[in-house]
Amino acid sequence: MALIELKDINKTYQGAQPLHVLKGINLEIGRGEFVSIMGASGSGKSTLLNILGILDNYDTGEYILDGKLIKDLSEKQAADYRNRMIGFIFQSFNLIGFKTAVENVELPLYYQGVNRRKRHAMAMEYLDRLGLAQWASHYPNEMSGGQKQRVAIARALITSPRIILADEPTGALDSKTSVEVMNLLTKLNREDGMTIIVVTHESGVANEADKIIHISDGIIGKVEENVKHDNWNSALIK
Repeated sequence: MALIELKDINKTYQGAQPLHVLKGINLEIGRGEFVSIMGASGSGKSTLLNILGILDNYDTGEYILDGKLIKDLSEKQAADYRNRMIGFIFQSFNLIGFKTAVENVELPLYYQGVNRRKRHAMAMEYLDRLGLAQWASHYPNEMSGGQKQRVAIARALITSPRIILADEPTGALDSKTSVEVMNLLTKLNREDGMTIIVVTHESGVANEADKIIHISDGIIGKVEENVKHDNWNSALIK
């Protein structure tokens, strides 16, 4: 059984001019897959990611996550699913500026009610794993873009989620740092078996995934099973 299954998902934003953003999306993503969703600005890829992350509702169709229908959840139910199942990585990092790196990483555990000593120890462990232990007491404005993204990845991982959803995770990074971040996500997929879904408009980033899903004007076009090349990193840097 697929970990994620979308059946005929439609989403329209109401306004003076209703905007039909997703038009009958059908999609299956298996456990341990590394998938990229690729499309231009306005293609519907971010709306699709928001629905997968239970950050937005859909109008019609079915979203089945780990065998459960995700539909019309209360905010508490949605937050519970997100906390247990999903880790998020954003282009803009979404770190809290007045909290240190370790405090940012601790936050999801705070919301789970984990006591201060335990969550601090776990956050330090994840920062150390990502090579940032010495930056634990630094604030986001004291770190580079790559360091901030690694803090964001540590925060996404600390609850041991089943799925990582990454929205343009390299969008605010230079080419060299983009390679490092994508290598880290690939390692999490290969070594930890984590299901990773990356939304991007960059072909160099998309090509690191096992499967590339192309979306255009709210419709899924071709789905490519990707045969990766070892030289994608150098292609991205160029």
